[in-house]
Amino acid sequence: MAALTPTAKMQFFKADGTPLVGGKLYTYTAGTTTPQTTYTDSSGGTANTNPIILDSRGEANIWLGGSTYKFKLADANDVEIWTVDNISAPTSGVSPALSGNVTIDTNSSSPALKITQTGTGYALRVQDSTDPDATSTVIDNTGKIGIGTISPSELLDVSGGNLVFTSSGGTAYAKITPGASDTTISAEGARTLTLSANSVTGASISTSGVLTASVSLSTDTINEKTSTAGVTIDGVLIKDSLIGAQYRPITVATTQATSGSSPVDFNDIPSWVRRITVVFDSVSVDITTTGVTVQLGTGTSGSPAFVTSGYTGTSAQLPNGAAIVATNISSGFYSTIAVAAYALSGLMTITRQGSSNLYAASWAFGTNSAASIVGGGVVTLGAVATQLRIDPVGVANFDAGSVNIFYE
Repeated sequence: MAALTPTAKMQFFKADGTPLVGGKLYTYTAGTTTPQTTYTDSSGGTANTNPIILDSRGEANIWLGGSTYKFKLADANDVEIWTVDNISAPTSGVSPALSGNVTIDTNSSSPALKITQTGTGYALRVQDSTDPDATSTVIDNTGKIGIGTISPSELLDVSGGNLVFTSSGGTAYAKITPGASDTTISAEGARTLTLSANSVTGASISTSGVLTASVSLSTDTINEKTSTAGVTIDGVLIKDSLIGAQYRPITVATTQATSGSSPVDFNDIPSWVRRITVVFDSVSVDITTTGVTVQLGTGTSGSPAFVTSGYTGTSAQLPNGAAIVATNISSGFYSTIAVAAYALSGLMTITRQGSSNLYAASWAFGTNSAASIVGGGVVTLGAVATQLRIDPVGVANFDAGSVNIFYE
């Protein structure tokens, strides 16, 4: 776009049209008689005298700063010719003060407003009546946008408020496309990133769609679940260790041998567990007409708190061709062993009922002889079960076999 050239060099004349040789130009701050500096060139490095003395052609090099001026022109004898107030330079180096509503209206393929900042200042700054306003909106000289901050550290830096995306219907609220070298979309520090109805705390989402933080999935539908990779929810794979308790796969503990007088303990069972299954593999004791108890606890490995009373139920041994042997015991869920040589193999399932701490158990074991053992019982704990103990009754010792648990 072409523009009219400004006056390259200031020149003043007498009333008769001849140059005002030796004339004097006084420069003040607008509206005052306080001297204000002008400059000899565009660098602003050398100040003019004040007043400026005109040369033999009545001319002078006069470059203005960013402020507004008042000029007073006098002849060589210091007789005032005129005074003009509120003068500012119509150049890109000056910031004109505009009041009222400013409208930029164009109908072309060119930008309606084009700002070129080649210095170190802001290309644009929008602020309130506070000057300077440290929480204004800016575009710096590198193109970074700060909303609520005058020091944007990212391409878009929002501080002190919420960035809200409102859908027009049928489209995404916000679409984020990571670059080829980007790996995560993250919430910095202990913050919350919210996706739809699901809360993701301290979240990081990889470009493959894997959540790397805890997530609550109270209303979602699981389409697929595997024991190694995790679960897939609407096409997004979520790792096992990150999903809510109600969606966790079955967890298997470490198998332990049953030998000697010491009980076998399983500790640190998570509080979200609803069902524990105890696996007996050829478990036997060294004394006839005794048995094995399974007790729950509410403590930890360092501070055990096993419940040893309050159990109700019955265990019955069904020998081949012999009488049924039934036993009640209150110290745990109990499996009768009428013959020391019997080796128990089978399952005991313990389930937490509803939101209470009532646990119900049922069991069924076969033996290495012609006998089966079945039973059931309940116990109410003072807290959620976090431990499980398998213990021979009385003075009996384990002499063979192994046990393990899995929970869900």
